[in-house]
Amino acid sequence: MTSYEPSKWDLIDLFPSHDSQKMEEVFITLDNAVKDFEGFREKLTPNMDVETFISLVKDQEKLYRLFYRVSQYAGLLFSENTQNQDAIAFQGKVQQFGSELTNRSLFFSLWWKSLTDEEAERFIRHAGEFTYWLKQIRKFKPHTLSEPEEKIINMKDVTGSSAIIRLYSTLTNRYVFEVEVDGEVKKMTRGELMSLVQGPDADVRARAYQELYKVFGDDGILLGQMYQAIVRDFHNENIDLRKYPTPISWRNLYNDIPDEVVETLLAVAQNNTEIFQRYFKLKAKWLKIDKLRRYDIYAPVTSSVKQYEFDKAVNLVFKVFEDFDPKMKE
Repeated sequence: MTSYEPSKWDLIDLFPSHDSQKMEEVFITLDNAVKDFEGFREKLTPNMDVETFISLVKDQEKLYRLFYRVSQYAGLLFSENTQNQDAIAFQGKVQQFGSELTNRSLFFSLWWKSLTDEEAERFIRHAGEFTYWLKQIRKFKPHTLSEPEEKIINMKDVTGSSAIIRLYSTLTNRYVFEVEVDGEVKKMTRGELMSLVQGPDADVRARAYQELYKVFGDDGILLGQMYQAIVRDFHNENIDLRKYPTPISWRNLYNDIPDEVVETLLAVAQNNTEIFQRYFKLKAKWLKIDKLRRYDIYAPVTSSVKQYEFDKAVNLVFKVFEDFDPKMKE
C-alpha cells in the first residue's frame, strides 16, 4: 500500500505562482499569438484555401488551450482560499484579459456563422477533429448579435454576472456553521455541515439543515439581490437581445440537446410523480417514521457508519480506477 500524507493544494504543475515570471511570459505569448491571429481577418473569404483555414483553426485552438490553462489556474487558486485578495485580484485580471482576447478573435466566429451552408460545407469536409466544433458554432447563428454588440456583452460580463458570482462565493465560503453533535457544539464549513444531512441521526440531520438555513438567511436580502441581478442579466441578454424562445433554450443549445427532448424528459417525470411519492412513502416506512421530512430525504436506511484512514481511502479510490483502466497501474 502506498503511503499518502495530506498536504496543501499544490498548483505548481500548472504555474509556479500567479505572479511568477513564467506567468508573465504566458500573458506576453498570448498577446503575441492573438496579434498574429488578428492578421488573418482580411484573408477570411468563402473561397479561401482550405489548408489555410484549417491552419487558422489549429492556431486558435493553441491560443485558447494556453489561455484556459491560465484561466483554470486562476479558478483553482481562488477556490483554494476565496478570501485570498491576491487570488481574487488575479482572477479578475485573467477574466479581463480573457474578455479582451475573445473580442480580438471574435471576428472569426462571426465570419464563420455568416457563411452559407454550402460555403461552410467545403471547409467542414476537411475539418477532421474540428468538425463537430465548427458545426456547433453555426447553430448559434440565429442568436448572434453584431460585432460591436457582442464585444460590449463580453466586456459587461467581467463586471456583471461573473463578478457577482465571484462575490457570492467570496461571501458564502467564509460562513461558519455551529451544530451540536454528540453533545458537543462543533464549528464547521458548509462541506462539513452537509455531510451531516446524510447521517443516521435524525435530530442531527434536522439541526444541520436548520443551521444552514439560519446562516444563509442572515444574509437573505443581500443574497437575494445577487440572485435577482444574475437572473435579470441572463434574461436581458438571452431573451430580450438574443431572442431565445425560453430561458432554458440557451443551455439546451449549448449542450446540443433539442428543446423538445428536455420538454419530453420533464413531462415524463411530471406524469410519473406517483413513483417518487411511492418511494418516499417506502423510505418513511424503512426509517420507521410517519411522514418523511425535508431533513430525511438523504437519510441512510441503515445506521452503519464506516470510517477510513486517509491512506486506505486513497488506495481504495486508486484501486477502483485501476480496475476500470488497467493502464493506470503504469
